Amino acid sequence: MVVKGKSGVIKLNSKIMKKIVVAVLFMSLLISCKSGTADNKAPEMANEMCDCFSGFQKDMSPDAIALLKAVAESDSPRKTMQEGLTKMKPEDAMPIIEKFKQVGDRSSSVNKCMQAFDDKHAKETTADKNALLKKLRNVMKSKTDCQAGAAIINIGLEQQGVK
Repeated sequence: MVVKGKSGVIKLNSKIMKKIVVAVLFMSLLISCKSGTADNKAPEMANEMCDCFSGFQKDMSPDAIALLKAVAESDSPRKTMQEGLTKMKPEDAMPIIEKFKQVGDRSSSVNKCMQAFDDKHAKETTADKNALLKKLRNVMKSKTDCQAGAAIINIGLEQQGVK
């Protein structure tokens, strides 16, 4: 996909979105579909996930944070992300795109943190994986330092056909 900004054209590879979805699905696979232990730990688990993303969004501009917040709250998060990037100057959009590439990079700090999260909670179970992901997203989007994590979960839920 090509995103045209105010000052030119930015090529936004659909592989980035696929990497984001893969990362969300990867972290959601830790939770098997049995009634279970994770359902009562959503706030605690969301806080741990936020710790993974606080450094991730630390250097982002206020406009980037506002876009992530809009994506986290949107019923069409991929469209919101694409439209938001289109409205930005390329020099403002590129850092966001580069950050999101890190989510799928196994050597990145955010990916390593999520792997540690998965390892820690590998035995957790839930009655409804999507309902749990919604709870996690809702806790995460209420925090100022966790909009990136909430946005990524929201994109993943949309990709799975869940509103």
